Amino acid sequence: MSRNKTKTVTDPPINCDEPSLADVVRLLKSHGEQLSAITLQVNKVDKIEAEVHDLKILIGSLRDENKDLRAQVKEKDKVICDMSQTINNMEEKINNIEQHHRGWGARILNVKVTDAEAADPVAMIDKVYTLALRPILEGAVLAGRLTSVPPASQVLEIAHVLPGKPGLPRPIIMRFFSRNIRSLCFQFKRDHAPRDPVGGDGGQEGSSRKGRFTYPLYDDLTKATLMKMRSINQDERVHACWTVNGRIHFRLKNSDAVRKVVSIQDSLDDILK
Repeated sequence: MSRNKTKTVTDPPINCDEPSLADVVRLLKSHGEQLSAITLQVNKVDKIEAEVHDLKILIGSLRDENKDLRAQVKEKDKVICDMSQTINNMEEKINNIEQHHRGWGARILNVKVTDAEAADPVAMIDKVYTLALRPILEGAVLAGRLTSVPPASQVLEIAHVLPGKPGLPRPIIMRFFSRNIRSLCFQFKRDHAPRDPVGGDGGQEGSSRKGRFTYPLYDDLTKATLMKMRSINQDERVHACWTVNGRIHFRLKNSDAVRKVVSIQDSLDDILK
């Protein structure tokens, strides 16, 4: 008797690695969270890019505005410079006009006057003329520049005292009738104006030494000219400084050249260079 063989049917093998629905859900949720995070970062980047773009536009606008402002400032600086030069020129002209007007006058020091003399214009003229001016004019006569010594009434129009330091002779300002007579007084004062005795020889005739002027005679300078003259005279580069008809002249150390100030508005370094 033959034995029938029976086939045994078995279940298919179970794949243990196949994900479950829960795993799929968790995976999708994780990917969704990652995508959301990426989207958030992308949005932040987009926002930063937009801000950077706006910042670039702002910087460009500020750069253009700064360029315009620089041009405006440069233009205003030129206007200010031109105005400053115009003001300096006007001040120079005004000073020259005032100095020309003062060309009729002069200042003299060390003439002692009483209060009564100071109050009497004629007495003031006579005293200044007798003590200081007549000896100079006599020298001009000797040199043939005048035919005779003019009287005080033809030399000075007025003479009056100015404020001064207490206890010292006050400066006197005087106005001449003639610019020619005034010019002669300044030309001949060096050799004929009264001088103080020199110690030792006493200033006697024949001495080669000369004392200080007893009554120093100066141009009647404007305040601006006087201040510039003092600045020049006090500079260590300058040997001597003086004025001629209101114009400043000077000589530098180690130089015999006499130089003249063209404009008192120039700086000290520009004048002396």
